[in-house]
Amino acid sequence: MKLLFITPPMGNWAAFGERHLACNPLYTQLAAFIREKKAAEVEVLDCRALELNDEEMMEEVAKKRPDLVFFGTLIPAAGGVAPLNRFHAAMQKIKQRWPKTITVAGGILYTTIPRELMGDNPQIDFVLVSVFGDCEYTMWELLEELKKPSPNFQTINGLCYHEGDKIVLTPGRPLLANLDELPMPAYDLFPMERYYGYSAISNYNEALTSRGCEGACHFCYEWWLVDQRNPRDFTTHRTRSGKKVAEEMELLRRQYGVKLLTFADDDFNSDRRKTVELVEELEKRNLDLSWFCLGRAQNFIRDADLIPRLRKVGMYQVLIGIDGGTDEEIAEARKGPMKVGVKELKELVQYLRQNDISTLATYLNGFWEDDEAKIRQRFRAVDEIDPDLVVIQLLTPITGSPIHKRAIKENIIEVKDLSRWDIEHSIMPTKYLSRKQVGELTSWAFQAFYGKPGRIERILNGYSSPYVRTKFLSFKKNAARYEQAAAEDAVAV
Repeated sequence: MKLLFITPPMGNWAAFGERHLACNPLYTQLAAFIREKKAAEVEVLDCRALELNDEEMMEEVAKKRPDLVFFGTLIPAAGGVAPLNRFHAAMQKIKQRWPKTITVAGGILYTTIPRELMGDNPQIDFVLVSVFGDCEYTMWELLEELKKPSPNFQTINGLCYHEGDKIVLTPGRPLLANLDELPMPAYDLFPMERYYGYSAISNYNEALTSRGCEGACHFCYEWWLVDQRNPRDFTTHRTRSGKKVAEEMELLRRQYGVKLLTFADDDFNSDRRKTVELVEELEKRNLDLSWFCLGRAQNFIRDADLIPRLRKVGMYQVLIGIDGGTDEEIAEARKGPMKVGVKELKELVQYLRQNDISTLATYLNGFWEDDEAKIRQRFRAVDEIDPDLVVIQLLTPITGSPIHKRAIKENIIEVKDLSRWDIEHSIMPTKYLSRKQVGELTSWAFQAFYGKPGRIERILNGYSSPYVRTKFLSFKKNAARYEQAAAEDAVAV
């Protein structure tokens, strides 16, 4: 049995530029697991990296003739749910030409509303309903069941499938407790030499080391990866050990030449034990690998003693979320027991800067109570906190999140087209502002932030890592596309 993981021809998030390519972490991990279990012959077709168009994709599928094709993603920064339209179009083409080829999907949004997506897209045969990518055992069991003369899919937990005119959703699958039991991601299946960061950096890649998040903020894009039947699974944060993470970093550096690595975990630094072990392991290995991670501010504050050591083992920049313009607004985001306000965030940014670590901050506009004054106050708070880079996102009502449930109840979602659900477009108005006004104010905030005297000079010349400068110049080049997506209905992905 042959299983082919496909990334169809598609663009990427506007802020990253036209050429931002990395391995799909869902594919690297799932392919490694299925290969280890000898459940199928696995291959990967990354049309983005190989620069293949639709016709060339179909030619490659014809050569490989897989029994199953898999589509999905775990990282919202790959374009939110916008890539799903590309997945579904590719599945449709494959089904039309080879009707017996089995199509399987998983990851963002598929876990949240599997029945709805299968109902709208009959070309999908199976959906793996797996919280945060816990689909390894579901996929293995599906492959084994398909080998039987009379498969019984009802026995497989975490699966959605067609049964005549019905769409069946089986009971949820328990979370995978120990991520260290998973094999090393199957990077050997990917065109590693083709991956490129921010339209400017070769020898680049991305990885995931954990699943879940202790925060479960009411607006978080990770709700796209949560089974609505078990929302508490969101806060069950599981991570690979620091030693395992270091082993993966060493593999990427020594075998594949990766020099710049992004950890796309939403909560990379949740577990202090992992961070301590990672530092200790990297100090032994001397990898000469620069890396960037997304982390929660309160955990960086907790681990302040580790910051100098983290810089020495390659952490050159971090992303933190700024969830409001006042301490009250930040607290309302519900980010766990330890609260941080504007003062603490400002002090953290300064401390990281003193240790030669740059900061990239994200925040959202477009909440229901937002008016012009609130959006301007939020900007003033971010300006005071003074990160080096800022990415201002527009609130997308993530399916399954508390924000989405309220938006549905009040019938305020104006944009149904999933190609705009990418955290760059305004999907719904606020109580006081139209979608266009939200986009225009966000565009103003971008220009005001980077227009502050001295800020750009600091980014260009204030850090020893050349990647801080390179990433900023790339972002600056792409800012017009990003602002257009914010203010207009331009497709960014």
